[in-house]
Amino acid sequence: MLSKPVRTVSAESAALMDTLEDVRPDSSTACSAWSAHDIVAHLAAGAMEHADLIEHRLSGHPERATRGFEERELPFRALDHDTLMGRLVDEIGRKQRAYEELAASEDPSIAFTGTRLTKEKSELHSRSEAALHRWDITGDDETSQTLLSQPELASHAVWVLDNMPVLNESAQALGARTARTAPVTIVFRTANQPDIALTLSQAGSRFQILPERVDADVILAMRADHRPLVLWGRKPAELDLAVEGDQKLLTLLENTLWPDATPWPRAV
Repeated sequence: MLSKPVRTVSAESAALMDTLEDVRPDSSTACSAWSAHDIVAHLAAGAMEHADLIEHRLSGHPERATRGFEERELPFRALDHDTLMGRLVDEIGRKQRAYEELAASEDPSIAFTGTRLTKEKSELHSRSEAALHRWDITGDDETSQTLLSQPELASHAVWVLDNMPVLNESAQALGARTARTAPVTIVFRTANQPDIALTLSQAGSRFQILPERVDADVILAMRADHRPLVLWGRKPAELDLAVEGDQKLLTLLENTLWPDATPWPRAV
C-alpha cells in the first residue's frame, strides 16, 4: 500500500494510483516493451527529473539538458515494486513542491525536453500521462473513456507533440518516418470538439487545432476518448475509424502513425 498521500491529486492521478495498487508488477501493457512496473519507473523517473531540474536552477546553477529516458529510468526499474511505488509518491511530492517554488520566481519555467514548462503546463502534462498510462494497463474501461474524452488532453497532445521533437510520437518524428515525398494533411476528428490536423512532410511536420471543419487528404473520425490515444501512437482494439478520403493513403500512413502499436487490449 502507498504510505504517503500525494498532495493536490488530480482525478487522473488518483485513478492511476488506484489501478497501480491492484495490478501485478509484471502485467503486460499497451507499451509492448513495458510491464506495469516499467510504467511506474517511467513516471517516477520523470517526476524526479522535473524536480532535479528545478532545484538545480533555483540553487543558482545554469540550466542543464534533460537526461534521456533510459539514463533516468534504469535505476528505478531495478528497484523492487513496493520500493518503486514509494519512490513514485516521493518524487511526485518533490516535483509539486519544486514547481510551487518555481512559480514564485522571476522566470516560472524550466527547460525540459526541447521546450519550456511552467507549473500549469506540468500539471496538465501529469494529468495527460496518468490518463494515458492508466489506459496502457486497463484499456477501454468506463474511467478511461471519461478521462480521455476531456478536450484539454487532446489539445495538450498537440502542444507537446509540436514542441518536444525527441518524442517518438512528435510531429518531427512522424515527418522523419513518413515514406511520402509530397506533403499530406490528416485530420483527426471527433464530435463536438475542434478538428486536429497533422501536416505531414519530410521537410517539416506540425499539428494544429483548427477553429472550423476543413477538407483534408484523409479525415479520421473517432470517439473522443480514442483521439488522444491515436495522437500518442496507441491503437485501441475497439478503434472504429470512419475514414474520408483516400483509403490507400491511410494504409500507407499506418507505419508512420503507429509504427510500434498493436491493438490493446490484446485478444485473449
